[in-house]
Amino acid sequence: MSVECPRCAVALTDAELQGVPVARCTQCRGLWFEAHALAAARDAADADLAALGVELWSDPEQFRHAPRSGRCPTGDGALHALEYGHTGVTVDYCDACFGVWLDAREFERIVVALEHELDQRPAGDYLRAALHEARDLLTGPQPLIEDWRELCTVLRLLEYRVLSEHPGLHQRLLALQASNPFR
Repeated sequence: MSVECPRCAVALTDAELQGVPVARCTQCRGLWFEAHALAAARDAADADLAALGVELWSDPEQFRHAPRSGRCPTGDGALHALEYGHTGVTVDYCDACFGVWLDAREFERIVVALEHELDQRPAGDYLRAALHEARDLLTGPQPLIEDWRELCTVLRLLEYRVLSEHPGLHQRLLALQASNPFR
């Protein structure tokens, strides 16, 4: 099957991004991700980003989309413009195969914007996420190890956020640790 760039109409070449198979246009440097491959590459770039729960298809109310001219690189369907979370990046997705097209440098912009969002979230958001992940650990459909990893990630992010919001607490904890008589 021939996979063509939706911008340049040239054949895409096989490539890898963060260990995830993608197709790349040698002219415009755009990238084609098969369904779920964008999330895999994003999480491989920074595993903490999985804690944000940004998925193109999970919450239709959160994402605005509009038809865009162009066909899916695989020829399966039409491409639609979709804003990726709160990143300010508009990606193109296929309504048939759910693949995603990113123009040059959009992957990097998504990762930077999501990392910034992680840094800006208040501790309360992480506390709510930790409680949600703990509930999923006990009742969720995912394998136990996946839920455990997600909970650990959110708890670590909660710790970082609490300590960055309360630097005095961090200093007191360090002093307490240094004076620990049980060491």
